[in-house]
Amino acid sequence: MKILVTGGSGQLAHAIQRFWQGDEVLLPPESVLDLSKPEAIQSVVKETRPDVVVNAGAFTQVDRCETEVELATCINGEAVGWLAEACSEQMALLVQISTDYVFDGKGTRPYLETDPVNPMSIYGKSKLRGEQEARKAREYLILRTAWLYDASGNNFYNTMLKLASQGNPLKVVDDQRGTPTTCRDLARQIQKAVVAGYRGVVHATCSGETTWHGFAAEIFRLHGLNVDLKPCTTADFPRPAPRPAYSVLSVEHRRSLGADVMNDWRQALAEVVKEP
Repeated sequence: MKILVTGGSGQLAHAIQRFWQGDEVLLPPESVLDLSKPEAIQSVVKETRPDVVVNAGAFTQVDRCETEVELATCINGEAVGWLAEACSEQMALLVQISTDYVFDGKGTRPYLETDPVNPMSIYGKSKLRGEQEARKAREYLILRTAWLYDASGNNFYNTMLKLASQGNPLKVVDDQRGTPTTCRDLARQIQKAVVAGYRGVVHATCSGETTWHGFAAEIFRLHGLNVDLKPCTTADFPRPAPRPAYSVLSVEHRRSLGADVMNDWRQALAEVVKEP
């Protein structure tokens, strides 16, 4: 198979290139596969003739989305429609990477794929628009994930390690619950999902749940770091974009489909620490 991946410089695209085994994986630079330009999307998809397009590209700076609404809507929403059209013309499967932010975070148990969506932020609304546009493709798979990180990239994991190296006390939010998910686990699951023929909407996070404070504590424990780490609340660090208080995604549907290769979040984290 030939796999075309958008967002070529991002952490997920990097993981797909590293961990997708046995197929041809193409990662054009964003200057070539520019998601803000429908003609660029059409040209690259037509030229490469992929079997699968994985849309790993997105405007993920959640707070910036609140002020750059037009750009967020274009990259996270409209561009998916252009990809869907191009994929349909080439008879390619579109794999759209979506997010826990399509939910409002007011739940108390893991969200099912069938639960009502109600995004509270511009980022969440733009990603929901992306899901709606992806459904226009002849064949599509929408994978919702959350709290993505890995050894490379600008993410919570690397931020915590950088802050720890400075030796100052740290406060980390302890009233938001979710599931830390490694890009490598997601990359492996995308490949398995494609091979197994998944379609529709499927949640794709690691299993288990914790808070950002709990995640940070486990990062430091596995690295053998003695950090003065204290919990705090979301209200202590107000941000422009609202964060879901509870955004754990249920993994039961994915497991019922078979070919589930995503680990418990602690096991996944241990792999990143051991094999960066």
